[in-house]
Amino acid sequence: RPDTKTYNNVIDAWARSGASDAGVQAERILNRMLERHSQGFKEAEPNVVSYSAVINAWSKTGGLEAAQRAEAILNKMEKSGNNRLRPESKTYSAVINAWVRSGASDAGVQAERILN
Repeated sequence: RPDTKTYNNVIDAWARSGASDAGVQAERILNRMLERHSQGFKEAEPNVVSYSAVINAWSKTGGLEAAQRAEAILNKMEKSGNNRLRPESKTYSAVINAWVRSGASDAGVQAERILN
């Protein structure tokens, strides 16, 4: 059976794919992990790598929606209270990069807000 590492590899493949829907597809895999875990498959528990890889996929997707999704996932990680989901510096950097690639006129303001 696929485990966390296997799912993470698929998420990372989407992040590196260059596909225009990489963020959507990566988040779909994360949601599948969450569903499997809730069904009792403990070996499929998402971790910080899982969430960070999805954020990275959104970051590489570009656009305003991608930046908003990346930040929403970061917020979910921060509010989870789960030490296994504590964002790492590369997680924050990926969200900042998502804002850089968003095309938003206030991208700098949004990116700086992540520092707070």
